This record gives sequence, C-alpha cells and structure tokens, in this order.
Amino acid sequence: MSATAPSAASAQSEVAVASLSCGSDGWCDSTPRPLGFYVTAVEEDGRYVALEDGTVWEIEISDRATTAAWRADDFVAVREILAPMGDFNYLLTLPGNTDTRAAARLAGRRPADFRSGDPLPEATPE
Repeated sequence: MSATAPSAASAQSEVAVASLSCGSDGWCDSTPRPLGFYVTAVEEDGRYVALEDGTVWEIEISDRATTAAWRADDFVAVREILAPMGDFNYLLTLPGNTDTRAAARLAGRRPADFRSGDPLPEATPE
C-alpha cells in the first residue's frame, strides 16, 4: 500500500466515529461529546436524574433503585445503547469499583445552573 493511500481500517474507523457523533436528541455537530457530566439532582426516588448540562433523564423502572443512591456531584458517563430497552436508548454509568449503570431516556432540559438544593423547576419537554 502506498504512503498516501488511507488504509481500509482507518477509513472504517473514521466512518464509525462519524456515525457515533450524532445522537437522536440533536447533539449533532463536529465537536466531540464530553466523557460525562456531573449529577445536579436525583428526584422521585431515582426516577429522574438531572445533569450539569441541563438535561433531565427518566430512568427505566428496573434501574431506579440504583439511581436513587446517586448524589449531586457524582460524575456519570452518558452513552447511547446499541440495543435499547424500548425507548430507553441511553446508558448512564457511574464509574467506580463496580460501575453502576442505568438505562435512561431524555425527558427534558432545565437551566444548566440548576442544583439539587434549588426549588424544582418544570422540565421543558423535548
């Protein structure tokens, strides 16, 4: 192979990166996504998790006991699920000795400066 021709593997990896960079929630641009966000609030015994970017995530019912233990300022990774559970198409992961994970769907957005001690504003529906 010549030095100027891209390899098939590098071309495939570029396609894979491009296809993963655009989510169904409008996060489509050429800027790489962050690794995760800090939790700002956990509400209704783990049913909703609000993150520092203003997103509010509804947690799949079987994972709510897990997220009920999460606290403000915990750091979670947000990734798309390749095989979603119904319309719960994202996975929130709290890294640690044993990663705790929860299937989630985007429920709305709030002002990014909302914190768990603040009065609860209504989430803006998507």
